[in-house]
Amino acid sequence: MSRRTTHRPALRVLTSSVTLAAALTALAACGASSDPAPADAASSAAPVQASPAPAGAAQQAADPHLPAGTCKGKKVGLSNISTTIPFLASMDDAFKQEAERLGMKATILNGNLDNSTLVSNTQNLIAQKVDLLLVTSSSPTAPLGAIGQARSAKIPVIALNAKLDPKADVVTYVGASDYQYGQSLGALLKQALPGGGKIAVILGPLGGTPQVQRLKGMQDALKDSPDYTIVAKPVDEFDNSKNLSATQDLMSKYPKGSLDAVVAQGPQMYVGANWAKDHGRTDVKFIAGDYSKQVEDAIRTGALYGTVNQSPRLEGLLGAAYACMQLSGRGADIPAPDAQIALPTITKDDVDANPSEWSG
Repeated sequence: MSRRTTHRPALRVLTSSVTLAAALTALAACGASSDPAPADAASSAAPVQASPAPAGAAQQAADPHLPAGTCKGKKVGLSNISTTIPFLASMDDAFKQEAERLGMKATILNGNLDNSTLVSNTQNLIAQKVDLLLVTSSSPTAPLGAIGQARSAKIPVIALNAKLDPKADVVTYVGASDYQYGQSLGALLKQALPGGGKIAVILGPLGGTPQVQRLKGMQDALKDSPDYTIVAKPVDEFDNSKNLSATQDLMSKYPKGSLDAVVAQGPQMYVGANWAKDHGRTDVKFIAGDYSKQVEDAIRTGALYGTVNQSPRLEGLLGAAYACMQLSGRGADIPAPDAQIALPTITKDDVDANPSEWSG
């Protein structure tokens, strides 16, 4: 993103809008994860256990293509930690469009990157007697009390983009798996360097779910290929200026012929990749995470080799569609406990058919 962000960017207690935006977008990131990490979906606090989700713990999400007007007259509310982060704004837009197509009245409230406001907004939607509530939270635990109030009011809840604590007892979680995200990064790296090579990995906020699980997924994707060696792991905290600094340091430390690829866990890699291209470091392949318009442009120019695409519009559409399924008596057909979206890779060969959905 063009500014410091928290996904699907993971802070248990938010200290700045910067860190939150990064984690949510990376999850978009971010909270995004059916991985078994107990920490917040958007937290750079205590480290989390980096083990993949057990087999069968999640199902692939897919658009059920419900007929228009299926849930005519129903009211749904989305309590979102932010409606201004570009990734989440795109998700909100798709959610509202699909909800309205299905005949539902959709209300989206902005948490302004503050957990207390998010909780208050959630309670507000309960007071409005919405038929179903969706929550996008930077913390898996902060909204638990309000979600308990929703349960008492017989209002079902769906976690969107950011996974909630199991105590929330939601209908399902709609979003991405950060572990699978890392697997996609590994697959893209193998495609870029089929013969192996020396790799630098630029990490997001240390200890957060995206940083831990994406690294674990990538390492597992490469573990049967000994020709790939990770030689450096600097940190950019999903911040453009820090990505540039990390890239400049790497290019200084590793002259031509001594480094083959740089993989970042977030979209900020376009900044460093553009700088490297402008300074003649075309010997290094650069790979990003997430697919903003800026990342798309860098892929088109050849500065970036490719990226992993976590679609905010697909998350929003599925949030509305699964809400309608729950409200129309088809809840048993909703993927649960996790409805994981696909995480396709994008290279220069794919950009024309897959334009970016957001800019930031």
